[in-house]
Amino acid sequence: PRAHDLPALAFHPEMGWGIAESWVNSSALRLLTANGPVEVVWSADLTLWQVEIPDATRLSAGQRAIDVFWAAIMRRKSMIIDATVATIVINLIALVTSIYSMQVYDRVIPRAGFDTLFVLTGGMVFALLVDMMIRNTRAMMIDREAGAIDGEVSEYFYARMQAVRLDARPRSIGTMAAQLRGTDQVRSMLSSASLFVLADLPFALLFMAVIAWLGGVVAFVPLIAFPVALVLAGLMARFIKADTAAAQVTGNRKNGQLVEALDAAETIKANLGGWHMLANWNRLVDEVHGHDLKVKRWSTQSSSGFSLIQQLAYVGVVCTGAYQVAQGHMTMGAVIACSILSGRVNGPLVASLPNLIVQWGYARSSLAALDGILKMPSDQPEDCQMIRKSSIRGELKLQGVKFTHGSNRQGMDVPAIAISPGERIGIIGPVGSGKSTLLKLLAGLYAPQEGHILLDGVDIRQLAEEDLRRQVCYFPQDYRLITGSLRDNLTLGLPRPDDEALLEAAGKTGLLDLIKNHPSGLDLPIAEGGSGLSGGQRVQVGLTRLLLAKPRLLLLDEPTANLDQESELRVLQALLQAIGPDCALVFVTHKMQLVSLVQRLMVVAGGRIVADGPTKDVLDKLRPAPAKPAQAGAKVPVATVKEVGHV
Repeated sequence: PRAHDLPALAFHPEMGWGIAESWVNSSALRLLTANGPVEVVWSADLTLWQVEIPDATRLSAGQRAIDVFWAAIMRRKSMIIDATVATIVINLIALVTSIYSMQVYDRVIPRAGFDTLFVLTGGMVFALLVDMMIRNTRAMMIDREAGAIDGEVSEYFYARMQAVRLDARPRSIGTMAAQLRGTDQVRSMLSSASLFVLADLPFALLFMAVIAWLGGVVAFVPLIAFPVALVLAGLMARFIKADTAAAQVTGNRKNGQLVEALDAAETIKANLGGWHMLANWNRLVDEVHGHDLKVKRWSTQSSSGFSLIQQLAYVGVVCTGAYQVAQGHMTMGAVIACSILSGRVNGPLVASLPNLIVQWGYARSSLAALDGILKMPSDQPEDCQMIRKSSIRGELKLQGVKFTHGSNRQGMDVPAIAISPGERIGIIGPVGSGKSTLLKLLAGLYAPQEGHILLDGVDIRQLAEEDLRRQVCYFPQDYRLITGSLRDNLTLGLPRPDDEALLEAAGKTGLLDLIKNHPSGLDLPIAEGGSGLSGGQRVQVGLTRLLLAKPRLLLLDEPTANLDQESELRVLQALLQAIGPDCALVFVTHKMQLVSLVQRLMVVAGGRIVADGPTKDVLDKLRPAPAKPAQAGAKVPVATVKEVGHV
């Protein structure tokens, strides 16, 4: 290999797998193995592979959704070339069909040349069989590649959706899911049989040239009809643009309402909200149907118009051809051939235009929705190599941090905070004061509009996400589980620990009772969101995973809100023992009895830290001042009670 081909994946018969880093001299390579770096002499026994790992979330500046699809298509140039060759052969066979008809009418019928007829017909049947096989092969080839394109594009947009910063996501998750589903509409249009007809467009000019060669002025009929059909198609696309976009937006809202109704079914039922949700659903359905009806009306009218153009073109060719035959400028067979070719000019393409235009209208709206996802800020900055840190000390600093949710006037304003390794910090404050937001800023889940959050002196936004999430663990208020097994949820994002480690951690949080009492044990099936488990059991699963993760900085948002007092004390004591003295612990709580577990206490109110210091000092400041005793001789007011009669 040449110098710029390295590094590369390598396999040596004696040393096993490794990475060929660089050439040491003209005959030896530096090989990184599990036992450390070694130098090996280049030989035929050493096998090298170049591995390319695409970054599915990386986005170049200004890239649009259509660019993603186009790039996926361009990676399959060989398929495009094959499909183009197949299209050329299919159109040439269509041209041969018209010539066959002309020969039969001009030479076979007048002379009763049935031997010639048999030869021509045999050749034509063979050509039609070839045409059928080529069409089927082209369709299967396009379908296969369309599926591969869909897989690539879906992976890209799904990864981009996951990479969107939490503070930048839309409020409606269902709407965002519907936007992501727009890839199906674009793929459907790309793999549609109607789109294949566009490849026949250049051949329309060839067919009109052949008509001019056979019939002279007869060519003016398709020459006029074809542009008229294209103009009508352009007008239709313009008319339905607004309605397809509106139908797409309303459909996304409808999908969002459906997801919300299913997710909040318990709340809706408990509060008699079914009729309210049903009324909103019906309004959205009516809106979608209203916009779809307008699109269908335009589609029906355009289909009728295109059909009329096809029929008028056929009549025009026959009528003009009759005059030409009468004047001796063309034969009867030439008229038949021109009518067949005219049908090829105005037939498949014009007949498919209404459906193709409607598909493109919805696909264009889907592309606009996908563009919206690409414009959302990502956890991975563009064109930036992230800093890798295999280990951190856990020293966290906030400097001039300001953060606001959307258009909210009140946000977080934190001039400075410093968290040292091994600190135990509690955060208290009234509801809606910004405690959870502060915790998410510390975890790097939210990005401040101003200021910096430094972890070991490095801006947290510059750290590689996998390193940051491995060593800084955040536990949300509402811990949700993913579909799969209990084992999958316990080891999510972690190197697979053995069952002994899982059971040991589960014993510390109380989850072991659930594992022992269920016949499936660690393979207990978990439904979406953890449905089927109690809130306390979901918390136990999350806390057990934290024990397995062994982070350097632990951020907990009311971790024991769903646990009873006994389980609460057991879990917190297990956490404090497991994390070790060098791991910093920051947790939000409303329970004052838990404050005794921390040495430092912060009080958050109105998006600001109004108190920060040793726990005892902060609690002393929060206690109300004792009432002053009454002076000697002063009159003490006595409350009077009046009896109120009952009715």
